[in-house]
Amino acid sequence: MNETVIDVTDFESLLNPVYIPDLYDQHRYLVLKGGSGAGKSHFACQKILYRTMTELGHRFLIIRKVKDTVSKSVFQLFQDYITKWDLDDEFKINKNTQVITFKSNGNMILFAGIDDPKKLKSIEGITGIWIEEATELYLLDFQELDRRLRGIFHTYMQIILTYNPILKSNWTFKRFFSGLTKEEKEDIKILTTTYKDNIFISEDKAYKKLLESYTGNMREVFTLGHYGMLENAIYTKWEMIKNDEFPDDEPILGLDFGYINPQALIRMVVDMEEKIIYIDQLSYQTRQLISKLAEEMNKMKLNNLRIIADSEAPEKINELENWYFKKERINKKTGKLEIFYEENSFPYIEGSTKGKGSVLSGIDYVQQFRIKITERSVKVKAEIEAYQRRTDKEGNVLDEPEKGFDHAMDCIRMVMYTVYYMGAGPAFYAPE
Repeated sequence: MNETVIDVTDFESLLNPVYIPDLYDQHRYLVLKGGSGAGKSHFACQKILYRTMTELGHRFLIIRKVKDTVSKSVFQLFQDYITKWDLDDEFKINKNTQVITFKSNGNMILFAGIDDPKKLKSIEGITGIWIEEATELYLLDFQELDRRLRGIFHTYMQIILTYNPILKSNWTFKRFFSGLTKEEKEDIKILTTTYKDNIFISEDKAYKKLLESYTGNMREVFTLGHYGMLENAIYTKWEMIKNDEFPDDEPILGLDFGYINPQALIRMVVDMEEKIIYIDQLSYQTRQLISKLAEEMNKMKLNNLRIIADSEAPEKINELENWYFKKERINKKTGKLEIFYEENSFPYIEGSTKGKGSVLSGIDYVQQFRIKITERSVKVKAEIEAYQRRTDKEGNVLDEPEKGFDHAMDCIRMVMYTVYYMGAGPAFYAPE
């Protein structure tokens, strides 16, 4: 086999200039931290594709915490670049096994979630790893991956980590930034970037406006790319649980609309006797149309559940309430196109109860409960870890929470305030 059939002599022109030196970096750990929109994940993908096409004998492993998030994020990102660079004929993409193979030299790119240990154990001979959203992992997860990347190979072995530096309490700060020996530092290359380093984001004015609107801890993390400090935590009585520990009781859904901001959908079961809120993340996406959210919810068979949604978007509530599923097919007998409409709407959606003081009252009420979050709910975990009260210019702590990274937190508060604080508890709905 030939080593490559791709002309990559001008590959640097495809990259953000800030990342070009790291295309050739050979440190054991390449830490790409920074703010949102900085292009960290895009560069990691580009570098792995570059090495796949220009080096021999590779099996790259792409990792996220939860396997169900892989297909819509990193796996899709690789497919997008392969198509964008007009390389579809050069790669074989198996969507079932989530394996991408470069036909010219047999190099492979494999994808897995930390929560899929059987698949991880079956993958041998790894020569490089990219950990996307590394802060979602536990230190033990990272250490196990680090041990997997071993042996003597013909080329350098590297672990790339990409993430927003949520809090200094996260394991990534201690592992790569705090109390390191000289020898440990020699294995690490760190690059901190922000959206201002991303030349390809210049036209996205709405997104840049959003990032510049952040204040306090949110600005430090998502705008400036610095590690945050949690000083005035709002919720402290929370813990992670196994996914199968989520109760079988009929849940209530919380939905916070967004587009540039993430659109968050969670399910909740509340044990009023034990004062426990169980939370499971169902969807957490940016730039998602309501029609796409409805399709996703329909696949999850959520149509007959009660949904508490953000009442500030009545038109979106109405769209979900009246949504129908459209299906097209060719009639084998007539050869004509047939269109079917299925009324799989969400009739039990309602706007959240709001009013003067409702946010603070809702937060105060939630604080009376213990919160248990499933392991796959990585965005809920990230939010609750960083959820804190605002401070004024003099440093005085205010009652209001910081806004920005609080979409799942809003879901929790809306359900608890609407259903349990203002209402008499859940009403259970069933189809007629």
